[in-house]
Amino acid sequence: SGESGAGKTESTKLLLQHIMNLCKGNSQLEQQILQVNPLLEAFGNAQTVMNDNSSRFGKYIELRFQKNTVRGAKLSEYLLEKSRVVQQDTGERNFHIFYYMFAGLSLEEKELFGLLDPSLYRYISGRFGTQDVAQRWKQKYQEVCNALDMVGFQEQEQVDLQAILAGVLSLGNVTFEPEERNGSVKVSEAARGWLKAAAVSVLSQLVCCVPCSPWSPSVSCCYLCADARDSIAKVAYGRVFGWIVCKINELLAENVDPEVELSEIGILDIFGFENFAVNRFEQLCINLANEQLQHFFNHHIFQMEQAAYKEEELPWETITFNNNEPILNLLLAKPLGLLSLLDEQSAFPQATDKTFVDKLNSSFKGNLHYQPGRGRVLGFSVIHYAGKVQYAATGFLEKNRDTLPANVHGLFINSITPLLSLLFKGKSLYWALVMLWFAGLLTFLCPHQHSLMMLMERMYSANPHFVRCIKPNGQKEPGVVDSQMVLLQLRYNGLLETIRIRRDGFSWRPSFEEFAAR
Repeated sequence: SGESGAGKTESTKLLLQHIMNLCKGNSQLEQQILQVNPLLEAFGNAQTVMNDNSSRFGKYIELRFQKNTVRGAKLSEYLLEKSRVVQQDTGERNFHIFYYMFAGLSLEEKELFGLLDPSLYRYISGRFGTQDVAQRWKQKYQEVCNALDMVGFQEQEQVDLQAILAGVLSLGNVTFEPEERNGSVKVSEAARGWLKAAAVSVLSQLVCCVPCSPWSPSVSCCYLCADARDSIAKVAYGRVFGWIVCKINELLAENVDPEVELSEIGILDIFGFENFAVNRFEQLCINLANEQLQHFFNHHIFQMEQAAYKEEELPWETITFNNNEPILNLLLAKPLGLLSLLDEQSAFPQATDKTFVDKLNSSFKGNLHYQPGRGRVLGFSVIHYAGKVQYAATGFLEKNRDTLPANVHGLFINSITPLLSLLFKGKSLYWALVMLWFAGLLTFLCPHQHSLMMLMERMYSANPHFVRCIKPNGQKEPGVVDSQMVLLQLRYNGLLETIRIRRDGFSWRPSFEEFAAR
């Protein structure tokens, strides 16, 4: 764990290499485990203002051993930041793979996928980059192609994959305009070429069945259609990423007798705590995950350890630490925690981001870890364990619902692109949960929360070791240490108290049997 840009992903890669080296790392499987990384980084990482290669998803890598030999591995992914596909803030980029494609595809291939100059695409923000950067992206594209071959993607699957990515980019340029005669909406004339390039007839059919506001029907319809367009792009990319992870797991699955008991080492590499100029729903999810990991760390390092000393009746002066349980209660308590209130509002069709913020302000009045928004910006602040973060509330309800219109889902299933049809045929757990909720059998639970619950269950069932990554400076510069920035991280991570408990505590703890034998 650690801040965004502190070196978690690089540390994970070094840990994996070290473990493979200890296993003598010659088997094909061990090499494959190391080689899938370029694929995950290309589709799951992006440049942010804090980190040029920031993981925009969490990954948990399980390595399964039999007699010190790796027999299999499994990858689980959490909370992919799908919104990055359709929107990036100043100084940030979309997922790496889009830039790699523009740099690595030949002119003939670009023509095949209908790709034009990258500066024309709304979903690709900022300048494309210098010649040196483009050359590096070209090499990265080749690494991705090699990894796709190694993982076992068929040639047609790779073509379909690139066609979907190109279609997503073209889809972003589809715009809408009101029909003069009946107040409905149509794809604007200037965007018809982009709709054709996207090879998706979803939007042209969708506009016929989007409900319009009686107050300003044409304007509302245009907004609703633009939201639906972006939802399609996000869902398509998310399904592609999930499919890649499934293919990787097929490749790395253990081939042993089911009755053979395997030992396991798991490595969690999750996005770090984030505090940007503008913080959205995604940052709340990321910071909640970090808040839970900090609580997990406190539980193991302080609470469990000091309870053991007390049980052994050892002379011990209790070490206090910054307990972040009140912050977790603010976020997770039921029925009046922040996320419970968000789910409640998400269930009401008439609710808006403003009614949600009003509900928060009335529910958390006087709470030391919550502050109402100031000025005209619709938002609120949470005082996290790592500091105060101000969240912009616009889009919270829509992102929490994370739904796709049913008619669009059906159009995907009937797509002429075989891969796109395949990606939408399976019924996901989320849709099953939604059906139960509509039947009145289940409290509304968004996919983000379900993902976090599963992750924390895994953490608490394990015997953990903590690797705390410290970010040396905020300028992304090598060889520069900002002492104040480092000290701040040591403080809020609880590392100063950890040093004290290690110094004053009992570091070597043999079992009674081992002690008696000695």
